[in-house]
Amino acid sequence: MMKKMKKLVVVVLAVAMMTMCMVACGTVQKDVDGDWTTSTINGQSLEDWAASTGQTVGACTTNWTVKDGKLNAVSALGNATMDVEYKSNGFEVKENGSIAFSVAYNKDAQTLSYKVNVAGTEYDYVMKKGTGTVGDAAPADGGEAAPAEGGEEAPAEGGEEAVEE
Repeated sequence: MMKKMKKLVVVVLAVAMMTMCMVACGTVQKDVDGDWTTSTINGQSLEDWAASTGQTVGACTTNWTVKDGKLNAVSALGNATMDVEYKSNGFEVKENGSIAFSVAYNKDAQTLSYKVNVAGTEYDYVMKKGTGTVGDAAPADGGEAAPAEGGEEAPAEGGEEAVEE
């Protein structure tokens, strides 16, 4: 009788824990599903980061739409869609079934944060609710946008038009 009682207690506790996990993950999904945009990079505001790296704010902006287990990311580099597995404190972003990176949700601050390592350098991102302008926006310092790689724009094929006198 005692063995059956122990098994019953174990089963009830296991079901209770699974239920709490599902409720917590469902709450996180409700909170994180929506539109998000870059707020800070490595602790700097997006504007300060852009100015310190000589980029435009639009080049540094990434917008995410998280919905129903999918993340659609839009940046100046293009678009990407990845799978999301909700956790009690955020979610994991997966590519081809493997975890690409984990995202933490801060309910009090209403932010998402994650870290990625690119070529040996770690970048720490914080995102806030909403969307930002992606692409060629004015530089953060108010100056002119830097020319594309390769310098100034080349004349159209064939060079400049000859002027007849």
